[in-house]
Amino acid sequence: MPPRTFGGENQVSVKVGFFMKGSEGIYGILRRNMPADFELVTLSNGPIEELLPGLDFLIAGKVTSGMLERACKLRFIQAPGAGSDGIDLEAAAARGIPVATTDCGIADEVAELTFALMLAVARRVVELDQELRKGNFLMWDRRLVSRTIAGRTLGIVGMGRIGREVASRARCFKMNILCADSQSTSVCPCLPLDELLASSDIVSLHVPLDATTRRLMDRERIARMKPGAILINVARGEVVDEQALFEALHDGRLAGAGLDVFDPEPPLAISPLLRMSNVVLTPHVGSGTLDSIELRARAYVRNIQRFVAGEEPAGLITTRMEQHV
Repeated sequence: MPPRTFGGENQVSVKVGFFMKGSEGIYGILRRNMPADFELVTLSNGPIEELLPGLDFLIAGKVTSGMLERACKLRFIQAPGAGSDGIDLEAAAARGIPVATTDCGIADEVAELTFALMLAVARRVVELDQELRKGNFLMWDRRLVSRTIAGRTLGIVGMGRIGREVASRARCFKMNILCADSQSTSVCPCLPLDELLASSDIVSLHVPLDATTRRLMDRERIARMKPGAILINVARGEVVDEQALFEALHDGRLAGAGLDVFDPEPPLAISPLLRMSNVVLTPHVGSGTLDSIELRARAYVRNIQRFVAGEEPAGLITTRMEQHV
């Protein structure tokens, strides 16, 4: 497959849009990893509708059909992470624009945060920290609600790369592991979801968002969870019915929850989950570390360079490249 060319003889750069809300520090990392003929276009450069027509490539988690109509030069879309639920794949395919996801800088990072949330909820870390800063030394007061995770049963819903990394760490914490997944696995015993919910002390969600997983944890399924269990969600906010989760936590049927994702994002100020001491919240930072940003910046550039060279990008999820020439 021959290399692709962009623009005319007078074009001196390839314009790459990065349409994620980032800081100048993050933009700096991206620029540092780009070759001299790549020009980074960010949301700080102006309104999206004015930036789209000049782009050759786009790195974004949300791409609508309306955006694609304006992006008349766009050749390739790179999802910034492992998910593509915010990208209109049908509209991209109709315009012959390939879409790829990013595999690196995701699994280890999200698995680590999963355990950070798990331990923070089980040991009441955030609450104890806040109370200590207020002068309340709760050396004995919270011991009867703090739990050990060793020997507990962890139910992992979704055994992709992240789920498997969570399982490997769970063994080090001496946990019993169950999983629910449509694909068979030898990593741990697989159960139907409802059986897993009834058997697990901690349930951790690691599924992509699609029609089958939207509101996967609805009121009925949350009610099937083991009394006193903990729910961890680092997947997508739409996977969980937040009102049903709040009610289960408020009534004491569940012991706690750790949430890195919400519906909507950011969560509304009136969300009752924001005021619960047995809930630990983080602002969708599962894969957000300096190390992962560096890894993914290099991966974005490599994938764009593959496309320019006529090679198939890594993580391609739309139709084959040959159909888009």
